[in-house]
Amino acid sequence: MGAEFTDEEEDLFNQTGEAVLRRLRKTRNPGDLLALLRSEHKRFDRAYAAAPIAARDSVACRAGCDACCHVPVGVQAHEVLIAAEFIQKNFSPEELDSVIARTAAHRAAFANKDNRERSELRTPCPMLKAGSCTIYESRPEACRSHHSHSAAACGLNLDPTREEIDVFVPGVRGRMFAVMLGIDQAVAEAGFDGQAYDFGSALHEALTDSMGAIRWMRREPAFPESCWEEVPGSLDDDAGVIRAEGFFQ
Repeated sequence: MGAEFTDEEEDLFNQTGEAVLRRLRKTRNPGDLLALLRSEHKRFDRAYAAAPIAARDSVACRAGCDACCHVPVGVQAHEVLIAAEFIQKNFSPEELDSVIARTAAHRAAFANKDNRERSELRTPCPMLKAGSCTIYESRPEACRSHHSHSAAACGLNLDPTREEIDVFVPGVRGRMFAVMLGIDQAVAEAGFDGQAYDFGSALHEALTDSMGAIRWMRREPAFPESCWEEVPGSLDDDAGVIRAEGFFQ
């Protein structure tokens, strides 16, 4: 997959992708696809548990620290649909209305801004409440993959005028990214939408237009260009786009 992975992480990427692709190809009922991918989230827990003890001991992330929830999150369509399904099943009508309002505000704030401008906003994720994620069980893969060795450094990184401090944890980051990229590559190789979307914008679309899920199951683009992670027409249109390159058999 690339020089950024160790041999062990490369193997984890391949094992994850091959297993997920096999399951997707065997699934005949389109209605089971999201549940299948949701179940694959357990791979993140297993990958973390298998990381070196010293690396896990250095992780500073705790309940209530939410600095990483103030930066843009790029996702694949299936992650948005899993989160939307969780919200629709578990939130009250009043809570759902509130989420739709917050995601609409997020979408408006992000419209026509490039990734740098969006990052500098440092706006909280629409799903953040009192320092906690309200969809933790169905949070995006990028959120599952991120771990920091310093909560204080994360707090300093909220200031976009400062030089960013590297908070990633060696021994954990590569393993988590291997699982994330393995799942996403398998989904693309199964023929599903590989476009990178801004999570808040696409979540608003998913909660207000049920056709997104249908388009995804038909292997069509799930959401409009207004939800792309990168502004259409920019120099980086392909940022985060997963291509069906045939990594797995």
